[in-house]
Amino acid sequence: MVKALQQFKRKVLEGLIWRLQKGDWAGEDEPRKLSATQELFCQWNAEQLGITLEESRNRYLASWHSIRHGHGGNEFREFCDLSYRLYRVFHDDRLQESFASYEFHGPMHLLRMLSYYEPPWPDEHPVVQNLASSSTVRILDFGCGLAHVSRSLALKLREQKKEVHLTLVDIPTVRKTFLVWLCEKTGLPVTFLNCTPIAPIPPLTPCEVCVATEVFEHLHEPLPYLQAMHAVLQPGGFLRTNVADHPAEYGHVSTNLEPLRRQLREWGYEELQPNRVFRKPRA
Repeated sequence: MVKALQQFKRKVLEGLIWRLQKGDWAGEDEPRKLSATQELFCQWNAEQLGITLEESRNRYLASWHSIRHGHGGNEFREFCDLSYRLYRVFHDDRLQESFASYEFHGPMHLLRMLSYYEPPWPDEHPVVQNLASSSTVRILDFGCGLAHVSRSLALKLREQKKEVHLTLVDIPTVRKTFLVWLCEKTGLPVTFLNCTPIAPIPPLTPCEVCVATEVFEHLHEPLPYLQAMHAVLQPGGFLRTNVADHPAEYGHVSTNLEPLRRQLREWGYEELQPNRVFRKPRA
């Protein structure tokens, strides 16, 4: 009994830690208010399906209510884990199968990502502070998902009357279609670069901010990706990432990211926030 209780407590704690790390607190039984991204998704889906916005929103809420705590809850996360195991007979996370796997699970990933927290960028954030004198900012988001981090930063900088351009890089799943539409709808200039089996690292464009959150652990050989980002990040530019070690699970094919941390130290990056925010040296 004691062992079972300890296991239960550990599972709850792991879930809390995971949600804190993801900033994912939208997993309530009833979403109090749809986020801006969720509202835009309902508009996009209405256009895709040729239905009214009201019906699209009702469909989204019906999907949310089909599982306890909605798309952001631990129950949906367990459903995702079950789906990975169930369909692993067709789509594993081996390098040769990973692109097909992400495409196959794309709608499920989209629902999950729609529940993610949209981070604020206060004026005192080091990235915002150090970009204060810049009139133009280029943001590169590799493995962008729904680009919550890069889009929210772009909107913050646009409020400051800066010219901002987003370059989003990811495997082209259903998320791409929605994301390109979303950026155009919100007036954010965007270029989307496809990661493909032939070109997993497409030619990247220079940037002042590089975002790569929750991506390195999904890469079989993450170091070449970091090197490609380093090559285009301008001197004094910022890397917003997560190079902490990750728990082993489906899709986490590189759980030990010490080689990346060591490489950043060798390049002389300044660590502004442990494992998450770095600044490239100016020289």
